[in-house]
Amino acid sequence: MQNLELYGYGESVASNMARVALAEKKISYQYNLVYLESKGDHLTKEYKKLNPKNLVPTLVDNGVPIPDSIKIMRHIDSSHPQKGEILFPNTVDIETFENLLDFVSLDENKELGDTLGTTAGGISAQILVKMLCKRPIIAIIWDYLTKHSIKKRVPIFILLRILGKPPKSLSEKMAVMLAKHLLTVEEVLSHQKKFMMGDAYTAIDCCMTSILHRVQEMRFGSVLMSDKLPNLKNYWETLSSRNSYQAGILDYVTGEWAPEITALYGDGPSEYDDLVWSEINNLLAKGENK
Repeated sequence: MQNLELYGYGESVASNMARVALAEKKISYQYNLVYLESKGDHLTKEYKKLNPKNLVPTLVDNGVPIPDSIKIMRHIDSSHPQKGEILFPNTVDIETFENLLDFVSLDENKELGDTLGTTAGGISAQILVKMLCKRPIIAIIWDYLTKHSIKKRVPIFILLRILGKPPKSLSEKMAVMLAKHLLTVEEVLSHQKKFMMGDAYTAIDCCMTSILHRVQEMRFGSVLMSDKLPNLKNYWETLSSRNSYQAGILDYVTGEWAPEITALYGDGPSEYDDLVWSEINNLLAKGENK
């Protein structure tokens, strides 16, 4: 009998990717909530034994830890080939598939904004800082200096905690890159099929469900409902209507982020929503004038 445990956080893009994949594969598991910046659960010795990089998610299959959302997807797809969707089909163009998977996955070795996956993390910086500020600054400095394994993140997190908010230049850069990457998605979807690779639902769509949820969550949702981006609009309607969106994302929200987002924006859009649209309109105009 298989014994699966998933360690994750409700508002983590990477955790959402893994949970959507598990829902699409119709695989049940025990869930273990790992609070991140607000409590530092990911920095404990116990969790580091499972995930030496101090990141979420981690899947434990019969005692064997599997870190990283993409590795988790590959594992469950190969170990449960007859269940649910085939996340890594061999019927698609593999080079295109891998390039798109790289575009939508979260990779700590890439710079923020280089891909859509890293941009999804970047547009969350304001809330990440709010979570860091729930803990004393001395605790943050001590924990990140002594416990975090990804050393290049340490000074960034400490600086953000000291500043109490991300630099405006970072938020502006993320807005510009979000516009660029979403137009790439719009172009990919010009094939007029339901999913990124065409008719086949794949691991790429698991990642996209999580990313587009983050776009909406951080109040850039107007780009997902606009007729200026009709392919993206239809795609998001398709993804958000699947059972895996509710079962993999909405059912696991911790509630930590929502009040902070409301405090920033009320019922309205992000303060950088206009910048996203300005960049989208500029890029669309350039495309039309080619």
